[in-house]
Parts: sequence; structure tokens; C-alpha cells
Amino acid sequence: MKAVRIEGPGHVATVELPTPEPGPGEVAIRVDAAAICATDRRLAKQGTPAPRIPGHEVAGVLGDGTAVGVQPNVGCGRCASCALGLENRCPDHVDIGIQRDGGLAEWIVVPEGHVVPLDGFPFELAPSIEPLACCLHAVGMLDVADGDLAVVVGAGTLGIIGMWALQAAGARVAVVQRSEARRRLAAELGADAVLEPGDDVAAALGALPGAALVTAPGVEALSWAIDHVDVGGRVHAFAGTPGGAPVDANIVHYRHLRLVGSTGSTVKDYRRARDLARSGAVPLDRMPSRTVALDEVPRILLDRDPHPRMLRVVVRP
Repeated sequence: MKAVRIEGPGHVATVELPTPEPGPGEVAIRVDAAAICATDRRLAKQGTPAPRIPGHEVAGVLGDGTAVGVQPNVGCGRCASCALGLENRCPDHVDIGIQRDGGLAEWIVVPEGHVVPLDGFPFELAPSIEPLACCLHAVGMLDVADGDLAVVVGAGTLGIIGMWALQAAGARVAVVQRSEARRRLAAELGADAVLEPGDDVAAALGALPGAALVTAPGVEALSWAIDHVDVGGRVHAFAGTPGGAPVDANIVHYRHLRLVGSTGSTVKDYRRARDLARSGAVPLDRMPSRTVALDEVPRILLDRDPHPRMLRVVVRP
């Protein structure tokens, strides 16, 4: 089969490999669509411990013709987190496309329990179910109710999908973003307000937000959210930051804030994401995207300056 493989730091190639065979409890999927995300770009830049096929946002077809999506966070199945269905919290998790080969290939083998029927959901949109599932998991930790005010820091792919997830929960959402192009895009895609970091978020929403989803990395983005939520507010650190992002604990302490975080999702989150998107409550079809072939992927993974308005790259092997 043809696949994209990370051979080392900054070295990505399209290669021919044997078609993988499923082991016990696994199934083989012919990949119909996969998407490139920031994690794939980071792995391509930094390299992986061993050659690896990236790609954790995947959809395809089983041998019997069933169209399926893949939930990529695979737990050990034995620990307390896995017993609760929280595979993404498993200390020994193995993620598809990161610790095991992913979907930027013609075929992929995955654990059967992480295969979710698409039930008619369009293939070209199906890779976006995975980031939506991650956003739903994060939003669930913010306890957002109908009529709440929220802010998303960052207007990248996860920022926009996170905005839609918050709106689906009933919140009015402002998006904070330095880039003018990304602010315009957030407004076009349905933000209730858009602003620069120096703008007055309370004026934009009518009051201070009670919840913040921080999708941009770095201490500046996280500190902004902690400074600008209301007293008793909730802040979700949804972006990883190399080297960490120290914050002022006194602000958390004296303003009665709740600071939480998460990565990945569960199979339950993935099923809910599929159903929400299929209902139209989350308009994944509005996400600016382009479609490419496998041969184009190595160049795209190493592109240092992707277009600011092109949030999704979908690969159709």
C-alpha cells in the first residue's frame, strides 16, 4: 500500500509498505478520508522514536462495506480510567497516528472497539468528527449551560470547532485572536463577537464570560483567559505548550477560578460528535478546507506557513 511516513526530524516521505494485517481484536479499514492537524505537523518537524505513519483523524470502509470513523485514543483496558470509559486519561494509552501507525495511508488497522459507524455521515467531513469529539470533551468540563457567556482564545481549527461546541451547549461565544484574517474568519463562521487581546470582552458580550476555552499555546493566551473570566469562572487549558505555561496562582485563588484541562476524547464523545454534526447543530461543512492526494502530504506537513484561512486539509487516498 501507499503511505506517508515520518522517517526522522524534518524527513517525511511517501512510501510503499505491506498492507497491514489485523491482529486479535483488530479490524482493517480502507482509508477514504483523513485530515492533517497540528499534531501531525509537529511530529513531522520533531521526528518520532521509530518511523511512523501519522494521522489520527480518519474515516474509511470495513471489509463488509460499512463506513466507519476511528476514535484514536486507545487505553490499556485495565486501569481505573479505562473502567470509567475515559481511555484518553489512561496512563498507558497508545494513540493511533502517534504511538502506533495512523491513517495517512491507503489502509489502517485499529482496535475494533474504537471503530464507530458513520451512519450516512459524509466521508469528506468525517475526519473532523475527531477534533469535535475532543472539543465536546473539553466543553463538558466547563459546565456550560444555556445562556452562559464564554470566550475562546485562538481561532485555529480547534478554536472554531470549540466555538461551535460551546454554542451547541447554549453559550454566546466571543473569539479572541491576534490575527486579523483569523478574526474575520471567526466572524464569518458564526462567532457572537470577535476581538483582539486588548479589547474589552465584557463590552463585546455584555458582561464578563464565565467560561474560557484556551486553544492557543503559550503563557500569554492562558494568562489572558485567567485575567478575563468572571469571578468564579472556569478556564480550560486546551493547548499544549512546550516548556509549560506558568500562571499566577493568586489570581486563581482570590478570584475563585477553576482551572482544568484535557486532551483527546472517548468513544462516547466521538459518537456524540458524529450525531451533533449530522444534526446540523455543529456545522462542520462550513469549515474552510481543501482536498489533496497522499503524494502532496509530505510537503504540506513540513510547510512552515500554512494559509491562515485554510483550516482543514483533507487527504483522500
